[in-house]
This record gives sequence, structure tokens and C-alpha cells, in this order.
Amino acid sequence: MIFLHFILGLIAGGLYGSHTLFFIGASMLPDIDHLYLIFKHKIFPMKRTIRVLKKEEKHGIHFKTPFMHSLLGLAFFTILFYAITQSNEFTLLFALMYGSHLLLDWPDIDKKEYLFPYRKEFKGFLPIWSKTEKVITFIAIITAIIVHMA
Repeated sequence: MIFLHFILGLIAGGLYGSHTLFFIGASMLPDIDHLYLIFKHKIFPMKRTIRVLKKEEKHGIHFKTPFMHSLLGLAFFTILFYAITQSNEFTLLFALMYGSHLLLDWPDIDKKEYLFPYRKEFKGFLPIWSKTEKVITFIAIITAIIVHMA
């Protein structure tokens, strides 16, 4: 779900009443591995990045690294966040947003290892940027607009 993590952060920030950047950051943090892989494999320009993202198997590059897209990554970054902030409320919200990212990635057709370091792979059914994903994203955009206008 390419843009949905960002939009979910917008919606959560609007519903919470503030801290929108916090919600966006927490919901998008697992995708920091995408940037690492783009630079590591020199997947430039943006058109090529999107082409490789859509056909990961063909190019032999998996954008979802096992650690960042796992329950272990969720636990690690939640504990790290708490150690830095000492805030129970925001740590819970951080964990919920990070977890929402993992849930939103579940339907994507690419492989994920949610139980890392155990080598159990999960694979969804929706192609990257499919028609279904576009419709869901459009609905989420409308929702974000409504939430922020209220």
C-alpha cells in the first residue's frame, strides 16, 4: 500500500487533534528499509524505482526487509521509542501506527517475514498499486480530507 501509510498517519493526526507528523512518521517508519535498498542497489530514477517495486521477484530485490517488517521490529522500535520519550501514551500510539503498517502490507503480493527471525514467509494477493489499492487509497484520501475539515 504505497501511499496508504502516509494517509493513515494524516487521518490519525486529524482524529487525535494534533501531532500529525508523529503519526505519519510512526506509520511510515517500517519503510525506511526501502530507502536503504534503493541506495544500496542504485535504483534510480523514480520511474525505475517504481518499476522494480512492482516486480520485485523479476528484479530479485525485496523492499520489505525481514527486520523492519516484523513483529520483532515492532517490539524493538517501540521499546526504543519508549526509552527516548518515557511516554506511555505516545508509545502505545507509536506501536499502533507501526502495527497498522504491518497490517496494511499484509495484502500486498510481495513476501514478508512477520515472525522474523523465524523464516516463515507471508504473501498477500494484491499486486503493487493494483486497482483495488488505488480505490482504497482514494477512499482514504477523502476520509483524510473530511477528518481535517471537521
